[in-house]
Amino acid sequence: MTAPTSSIAVSPELVQGRWAFLRSQRATSIGLLLPALIFLGVMTQAPFVVTLWYSFHNWILTSPELGHRWVGLDNFRYELTQDPIFRQAIYNTLEITAAIVGGSLVIGLAFALLLNRSFPLRGVARALMIAPFFVMPTVNAVVQKNLFLNPIFGLVNWVATSLGFARTDWLAAHAKFGIISMAVWQWAPFMMLILLAGLQGISDEVREAARIDGAGPVAEFRKVTLPLLGPYVELAVLLGMIYILQLFGEIFVATQGGPGTETTTIPYYVYQTISQANDVGTSSAQGVLAIVFSSIIAALLLRLLTRTFRRGVTG
Repeated sequence: MTAPTSSIAVSPELVQGRWAFLRSQRATSIGLLLPALIFLGVMTQAPFVVTLWYSFHNWILTSPELGHRWVGLDNFRYELTQDPIFRQAIYNTLEITAAIVGGSLVIGLAFALLLNRSFPLRGVARALMIAPFFVMPTVNAVVQKNLFLNPIFGLVNWVATSLGFARTDWLAAHAKFGIISMAVWQWAPFMMLILLAGLQGISDEVREAARIDGAGPVAEFRKVTLPLLGPYVELAVLLGMIYILQLFGEIFVATQGGPGTETTTIPYYVYQTISQANDVGTSSAQGVLAIVFSSIIAALLLRLLTRTFRRGVTG
């Protein structure tokens, strides 16, 4: 014997009332978010739109008689085909960024593995290791330029001469290496923070299972730790690259883009164009190209890293 089934009829008025309520809630949510979205759009997109508009004009501040003449894509064409310094700045930017990100990632991973272990005063050690990241880039450059890399009384040259090596003016003979070392010192703690969070998310059961299967420390790191750190490595590299592409303070304080154009990067070259040549149109075109290049590099790098960890290349 089957129990009789009962159906509850829902009136059309009730359905319409529910939809009206949901629509009103959505409208209220959008209304509350709209001021913040407008403010965010104006503060982030309006400067880019203005820069894009200037990039299509020939506007030199020291030549007001020329006015704001529309030149179309001439500024972009000049930078991409006729300006050798801009092409050198692109190469320098890619080289310096890759070296800083790679060096910071390796050192940050080493420190993260160290601080993931239990030892006395681990909290104090973590605080001290994070401290360099909060130093302003210009302060970092001033300290390292004078305290470590000074050719007369710098600590590096004192150690080198004590060991019998010749005294070296690092920022003249190896300017690019000096800039990279300054930035790595500051950005290694950033990488360490992200990777340390990933290490703490790996359960002890997974490590114990690997040890039971006979994995040693090296095999455990290659087969277990590094693959599980994949998303954190991707995040660290992507964020680090986005910020380091904008490297300016260390170059401005330590080398001024020299010797010659050895350490001239895109951000610093944009600064030179607007501050020394007073060329608003050309510097705006350089800034737009820098944004385009950064977006392309970030997208390609993220895809490459994602494929690498998905396919288990690290194993």
